[in-house]
Amino acid sequence: MKKRFFALLLAVCIACTMLVMPASAGGSNTAVQAAVMLGGLDSGQDAGAALTRGQLAKLLAAFSSYRESAAAGNTSGALFTDVAGSDPLAAPIRIAVQQGWMSGYSDGSFRPSNTVTLEEACAAVLNLLGYDVTTLNDTFPTAQLNKARELGLRSDLAAGQGDTLTIADGALLLYNALTAQTAEGETYGSTLGLTVTDGQVDVSSVLLEDVEGPFVADGSTQLPFEPEAVYRNDEVTNSASLHTYDVYYYNVNARTLWIYTTKAAGRITAVSPSASAPTSVTVAGTEYTIGSSQAASALSSLNGGGVGQVVTLLLGMDDEVVRVLTGSEADQVFYGVVQDSSRSLIEDNGADVLQNVTVACTDGVTRTVQVDKSLNYPAGWLVEITVDENGESIRSIDEKHTSGAFNSGSTALGGTALAEDVEILDTTGEGMAGTIRPSRLSGVTLASDDVRYYTTNEAGEIDRLILDNVTGDLWTYGVLDDVRNLTDAAAAAIDGTSGSDTGSSGSSLSTLADNILPTTSEILYGIIDGSILSTFWESLTSSPSSIASWLLSAASDSTTGPLSSVLGWLGDGASYVCYIDGENTALNTSVKYPVVAGGIAVGKNASDEVTSMRQLMPVLIDGLGAASATSGGTRYETADDMQVYLWYKGQYFATTLSQVNPEEYYLIGWRDNMGCAAGNKIRVLVAVKKD
Repeated sequence: MKKRFFALLLAVCIACTMLVMPASAGGSNTAVQAAVMLGGLDSGQDAGAALTRGQLAKLLAAFSSYRESAAAGNTSGALFTDVAGSDPLAAPIRIAVQQGWMSGYSDGSFRPSNTVTLEEACAAVLNLLGYDVTTLNDTFPTAQLNKARELGLRSDLAAGQGDTLTIADGALLLYNALTAQTAEGETYGSTLGLTVTDGQVDVSSVLLEDVEGPFVADGSTQLPFEPEAVYRNDEVTNSASLHTYDVYYYNVNARTLWIYTTKAAGRITAVSPSASAPTSVTVAGTEYTIGSSQAASALSSLNGGGVGQVVTLLLGMDDEVVRVLTGSEADQVFYGVVQDSSRSLIEDNGADVLQNVTVACTDGVTRTVQVDKSLNYPAGWLVEITVDENGESIRSIDEKHTSGAFNSGSTALGGTALAEDVEILDTTGEGMAGTIRPSRLSGVTLASDDVRYYTTNEAGEIDRLILDNVTGDLWTYGVLDDVRNLTDAAAAAIDGTSGSDTGSSGSSLSTLADNILPTTSEILYGIIDGSILSTFWESLTSSPSSIASWLLSAASDSTTGPLSSVLGWLGDGASYVCYIDGENTALNTSVKYPVVAGGIAVGKNASDEVTSMRQLMPVLIDGLGAASATSGGTRYETADDMQVYLWYKGQYFATTLSQVNPEEYYLIGWRDNMGCAAGNKIRVLVAVKKD
């Protein structure tokens, strides 16, 4: 459910931007968002308007165990002369009065349009928390105001005695109540089933009760409201259009719509736990949870479904199966890149060989397809997977190029519009692949070779796009530990093989190491004091073959004895000790790569084997922004998953950016400079204490 919670919270934050907030209400945003989520506010309301008695009753009911009853609008006739039974506020007003939180007037009226002062609102919330205001010290309003302050109800509220509250103030008062102690000594939010941790309240799980769906769209689907926040496959979009077979959910209170277009197609290879009552199904090598009774029925063996059936699964939130398509409706075509192929022995009808090809597709789904054992599908090949009544088939496809610049809104490439549900896959020649958002490519210019393949829909819009290492995001990034460890091992080997006559050889190796393999400290401080310039660094580390391997091999050609054998050994391969995502990691390779120290990029294949290694380019950072860094007036974007390390006395320590004060540290950013069109981001930040 993690994806669903995340999408839900994002949606509400977007919806709440529709609220008109007063200039002084910045601190009330969280409270207003919570009020919208719980149904105490509508997203179209002016949160800076004066709080009325009717609106206060709605907030009280929304922040109570009677939330659902208030939202349902259940009433039993008119309770007050000035509140009709059909009034949208009738239900929460009735609840507020019957529970003793508020009261009407002796003339039989409630006066829902009257504004509310701070002390009146505090008295109502204290009633909500179960306090007997008649037992409080002092008299109204002093007693109520003092108790409210004691409980934290007035935190961040600027209003004083006699002041009229705004709607945002009322939301904040009720939000503060969630973390306040009730008369029984419990945290109020906990009594409602909410999670309260360190003064923070998670209200997302409550709103899930108001999410309606899943539904499957057809050509005539109409929504019951006009959405203000729309998510397509958990990404923000401006279009609420629904197409046939789209799976959708909505929340009327938050005026939010979620649309899912992901499909899984192929032959069913397994159902679980039983054929007659399945709760999960495996298609194209991936297992999916069945999320609707309709889908479970279609996949049950009691209705002719199950293993061997060719289907297309319509997937909703959390990739749960919502509906099952069969027959001609199940026909689908997918495009992607081969990640791996393997052959295995089967003995169903005598010994034979079965070949499975694993393909990363543009929709983000990795599919496994059985193919003829005699065919070859190397990693990195572009392929097309077809699903029809005969099952799945796969074939290689020729590259299809295009070029141009993405516009600032990431809605078009060159002169061609992107479909609203465009699927973009970045790939490498080794079969690594990952889907990316269109926004990731905003303003990026692609050369023809950057695009490996694309397709267009009936409207001529690009709906699938396969790229060739455009983002740089498919590399693994980290920092290389002190490379001098390699020469230390070599020196020890010399000492062990040549006895007392190796002094000169050991000295030669040490001199060679000092010239070729500087320590991490030497490199970091060289960058800080300017003795290592970027142009020198680029020329030092840009060779496609290993610096150490080339120079050491050259030295071994003119050297005899033990030193020659050790230098030749150094040219064969290495074990690189790195920190990747904060973890100490050893990477063993059969060849050396042009990396010396500091930030590195590691290329891997789908089997997690190292296929290449590149040195990142260092920049001395003099300014940090929200998602960028500057160096000498040049601005560099920082990667979303940028790693941060503290370097101290020869060791890296993983930390976070929030813990690094630029005034107290030298900051060295390591950016990828492998020529990726949407790369050149700072992937690693190393902080060196100025003391």
